[in-house]
Amino acid sequence: MSDGEADCLILPSGLKETHDIDGASVRIYYLECLAQASYMISHGGNAFLIDPRRDVDAYLQDLESGGLTLKGVLLTHVHADFVSGHQELQERARAKVYMGAGSAERCQFRPYETKDGEDMSLSEKFAVRAVHTPGHTPESVTWLLIDKEENNRAKAAFTGDTLFIGSCGRPDLVGSIGYTAEQMAGFMFDSLNEKLKTLPDDTKVYPAHGAGSPCGKSLGTGLSSTIGAEKRTNIALQFQDRNTFVKFLTSGQPPAPGYFKHDVTQNLQGALPLSKAIKNVGWLEPADFQKAIEDEQVVVLDSRRIEDFNVGHVPGALCFPAGQAGGAVVKAEEGNFAIWVGTLIPHTAKLAIVAYTDQAFETIQRLARIGYEASFVLKRGMKAWESTIGCEVQKSQRVEVNTAADYDALLEKNDGVVIDIRLPSEFESDHAKSAINTPLNELKNILKLFDKSKKYYAYCSSGYRSAIALSLLRKEGFDAYDIVNGFVGLVANVPERTMTGKMCPSMKKKLELLQEKRTAQKS
Repeated sequence: MSDGEADCLILPSGLKETHDIDGASVRIYYLECLAQASYMISHGGNAFLIDPRRDVDAYLQDLESGGLTLKGVLLTHVHADFVSGHQELQERARAKVYMGAGSAERCQFRPYETKDGEDMSLSEKFAVRAVHTPGHTPESVTWLLIDKEENNRAKAAFTGDTLFIGSCGRPDLVGSIGYTAEQMAGFMFDSLNEKLKTLPDDTKVYPAHGAGSPCGKSLGTGLSSTIGAEKRTNIALQFQDRNTFVKFLTSGQPPAPGYFKHDVTQNLQGALPLSKAIKNVGWLEPADFQKAIEDEQVVVLDSRRIEDFNVGHVPGALCFPAGQAGGAVVKAEEGNFAIWVGTLIPHTAKLAIVAYTDQAFETIQRLARIGYEASFVLKRGMKAWESTIGCEVQKSQRVEVNTAADYDALLEKNDGVVIDIRLPSEFESDHAKSAINTPLNELKNILKLFDKSKKYYAYCSSGYRSAIALSLLRKEGFDAYDIVNGFVGLVANVPERTMTGKMCPSMKKKLELLQEKRTAQKS
């Protein structure tokens, strides 16, 4: 595929597992980059899709290869953290879109608004039942796979953002407009206790998100569970008192990324088909790209690996490594690409993409998953830029800390400031001595407190977040440096310059991966 072609590249589907439930098939599609799950339920030649992502071709391929007829798209709620593909499936597959109570009046397309307890037939043996479970949003619905031959016994519950593994959905997002967080938390208490806890213990639980999602706190890492297991171990199901639960659920929620409100709007309107969005992207030669990025509304987003960004990038570019595998898999040293873009870049920005030539279309599509549509792409990537006269190349500033003297040198003459980009909870657990906690998600809001006469040395856990922070600071004119290997490297090399000097098992694993990576690069 050459630059400028507008065909959709079909990214890895993220199909993780296929479960057999008394003859019905449940396919689990999971994007680790977004910590987002979608599902295909099939039996008797028919299928339903639940919470599909925006790039729908992988689902359509699986439907065709399996000889399946798509009977409908089931949305558990109006999503805030990604753009759903329901509108495109409605157009391309003539699929009816099913939603919960109160959703139709907000939508600019025509969904079928289900009644509480209403059944949609899948086959002679199975049906899908709508169970209204408000709490995360007013229109939230849990879809039950029921066995008609066993007196409509629930076999599986697709709980959306109502029930997660180990947690439940947050009550304070933009999808809950018109209600307070406390009111929504009260609804959640009722939904969990009156609707979900009453299901048979062996009912399989399939949530919309896993660990790393900003749609809740302390989510578990598994892909599925059971009602019985969650009743025993899920903290959200242990409360007997409604008021105590409300206080628990409305406190300690992670900050909601800025793009959430935009995605709700996109999902209510029905997003532009992905193929049309891609056709709108311009592919510019370096000289034209250079002129285009002079526009103050343009943000240059570089999706290449941190190592390549450090060696050379377009001046003012922001480093957001996309990783590999189309977001279906996120390695330990990689991060949540789209979530960080949506957190730190406003959706109104004109995005100018710098990517590897074989990853440009992937970058465009993964941004589109959160409703961010690229304006233009640097044709032939950085190699073309570097070979074009008049196109300046900027390099990142990095420092290695191998000894205590190296660390102390950063703070000499009172002009050096070490900043910890991690979350407050990570910082409180352990941090470098004299470091100041400036979480990445809050960095743009506190830049006015920074001093351009100082030098800033940033670290995170292993380098992903600090690379983003470094590029943000440099773009704003600060003298900023990235500490190589992040906090893992500090604990390994200068434990006496950290508060505890201890390395937990997860940090040891990250250190091993970093060492393996460095050895591979040298060879």
